[in-house]
Amino acid sequence: MWRTAEVMTAEEVLGRSVAAAEQAMREAAKLRYPAREPSADDVRRVMAFAKSNEASPELQALQRRIAGGHLSWRQVLMGEAAHDRGVRAALEADRERLAALCRGEEIRVEPPKPRPRDDDELPGGFTEDAW
Repeated sequence: MWRTAEVMTAEEVLGRSVAAAEQAMREAAKLRYPAREPSADDVRRVMAFAKSNEASPELQALQRRIAGGHLSWRQVLMGEAAHDRGVRAALEADRERLAALCRGEEIRVEPPKPRPRDDDELPGGFTEDAW
């Protein structure tokens, strides 16, 4: 018989490893999608946070894509867009904050600060009326 004790032991270890990996994949698949669909309030909280200065650049970029009609917050929050690299980056960057928002926690966010217009300020910090 060509299968030595070492080969049979290795096959047994491999079989247990494959079974453990398959079980882990089944458990991960259960966690991939949330237990409930996000409510309108959940989406409202997430949108407000994504538009704030406190959101990561990845989440702000995702907000712009959603505003452009490429995705919806429902798709993102339900895990239906998990294959998208930008969605994964945004969710990873703000995972804790987004989870808190979807649990119903209100997070006080600063409204976006308006960017100064180029023609409002002259070089050196002088304004036109300072002359």
